[in-house]
Amino acid sequence: MKNLKRFILAVLITGFLMWVVAGLWHNLIMPSLYEEVHATHEGIEIMFVAYFILAVFMAYLYPRLCKGEKPVTDGLKFGVIIGLLWVFPHDLAMVGAHGETIIYVIRNAVWHIIEQGIGGIILGLVFWKLGFNPHEIKSKS
Repeated sequence: MKNLKRFILAVLITGFLMWVVAGLWHNLIMPSLYEEVHATHEGIEIMFVAYFILAVFMAYLYPRLCKGEKPVTDGLKFGVIIGLLWVFPHDLAMVGAHGETIIYVIRNAVWHIIEQGIGGIILGLVFWKLGFNPHEIKSKS
């Protein structure tokens, strides 16, 4: 029960902060860097849900795949892999299906490496700060 509360708190913190980082990128930074991109708030609610679903997956996988000894390093490595797995194959398929450019795919993949890298660090630190022991999860699996 104690680990369930820690898990839920980690999901809430990580999901919310990744959503905030995504909002800053898509609505403030990206429009100032690329003329073709305009700040938009359409779909912000579904993005909110999407980031919490991503945070659930990340919080489930992190203690099963990471040692938990170095929360920043483990979290960053984990987040980078999640960022690539989350968007790269889909975006690449969109090149063939809808004519997206390879430049867009690369730019989006790099962004998600950064975004989920930050999310992984947050998750690692939250688990570490809450005393969440990944070895307890691994021994039950």
